[in-house]
Amino acid sequence: MDDIDPIFLEIDKLIRLARLREIEFIMGMDVVERVHEMRAALGRLGPGAYLLGTGPSTVGIVSLHAETVVLGRPPTLVEQPLRERVDCHAADTLYFVPREISRIHAKVIRQTGRGGIRHVLVDLHSTCGTFVNGMRVAPDGLGVVLEHGDVISLGPSQTSTYVYYRAQPVVQYDSTARGSGVSHRWPQGVR
Repeated sequence: MDDIDPIFLEIDKLIRLARLREIEFIMGMDVVERVHEMRAALGRLGPGAYLLGTGPSTVGIVSLHAETVVLGRPPTLVEQPLRERVDCHAADTLYFVPREISRIHAKVIRQTGRGGIRHVLVDLHSTCGTFVNGMRVAPDGLGVVLEHGDVISLGPSQTSTYVYYRAQPVVQYDSTARGSGVSHRWPQGVR
């Protein structure tokens, strides 16, 4: 280790400490408190489909209201920019090089038919594969129709994950409403 520049050892230490602090923060919260925070945040979503980022590089909420949403990662310093559009970038470069996520990894296609709206996940010939509930999506296939609660992994390690989530309008019984007695109340902040 004598030939290693000390700055690289410091960077490595900071990366490891940041991840440990994040785990410590998560584990320091009570499970009921964590679930309450999730429910409060998701209760503000408008009706529709979303990808809920659950991995360290996929944190956030991705709306699936567009016809196609492309998932991937930004280029590293040694890669040329892409001409293709990537809608959602996952930061899969923990040590400044990619681990599992391809630059153009997968896409979610919104399809409308007689049965309503459905979303299909297609692997875009990613290097490490795309998985739904642990099963690999064939890169030359038609994709996988997503169901509420499906776990999507960009790569086999189950680290860069999303949950497919369908938010519904909140329905409450209102005895003063005319007709059916049912009124629709949208989540707070959504009209």
